[in-house]
Amino acid sequence: MRRTTRSFASALHATIAAIAFGVGGASTSAQAAGTEKQFEWPASFVVLGNGYPRAGDACRRLGESAATVNYLDHMAMLVGCPGSSDSAAVRAIVEHQRHARVVGAADGVTLISISTEGGPAGSQKSQTSEKQSPISASGTLPCERGNGQAKMMCKFGVEHHNDRSTTIVVYWPDGATRAIFFGVNGRVIGTAASASDRPMPGDTITRKYAGINLISVGNERYEIEDSVLSGG
Repeated sequence: MRRTTRSFASALHATIAAIAFGVGGASTSAQAAGTEKQFEWPASFVVLGNGYPRAGDACRRLGESAATVNYLDHMAMLVGCPGSSDSAAVRAIVEHQRHARVVGAADGVTLISISTEGGPAGSQKSQTSEKQSPISASGTLPCERGNGQAKMMCKFGVEHHNDRSTTIVVYWPDGATRAIFFGVNGRVIGTAASASDRPMPGDTITRKYAGINLISVGNERYEIEDSVLSGG
């Protein structure tokens, strides 16, 4: 009877140990998985939206910054994915989007350019490439969305084109953008939701005061200095 009791106790002890090990292992695995999913985006990037191509995905659309200025294109979207170019997230985009290609890497992020013109990124027609040029300057400018929202400072990028026209792309904190197109005379010729869209006159009013262009697009307000347009 004593031997049976000892055997039972030993078996019970082994079972409890196995369960404890399994729970501990599962907890450790879960913690490791959680750690892998977390990625702190470096301050060198302007991160837009909450996931690409779907909300919650690891990759993000990227705006103009010191880390991306050499990879931005007027006719392409720039996307960043944490990790190396052979990661699952990068392969999912490159293999399933025919106009996507890896163009570089910075600060632990792989950079992917996705053409918005229906052709492979970077292979636009010659007449298009003659007119367009990458973002050549950046900074912040006063912006306001109206509807009771206070004025703030928004990041922007400038594209000076070879035909002397200019496009200002403003980045709102929530990831939305506003593109403002200027003609060779420095006057606004239209606006759009992004630089790759066709400029439309829309509900746009422009005034100038002391070298500052006061631009209203519906409820939105922007203040753009002449020096930004001239590159000074």
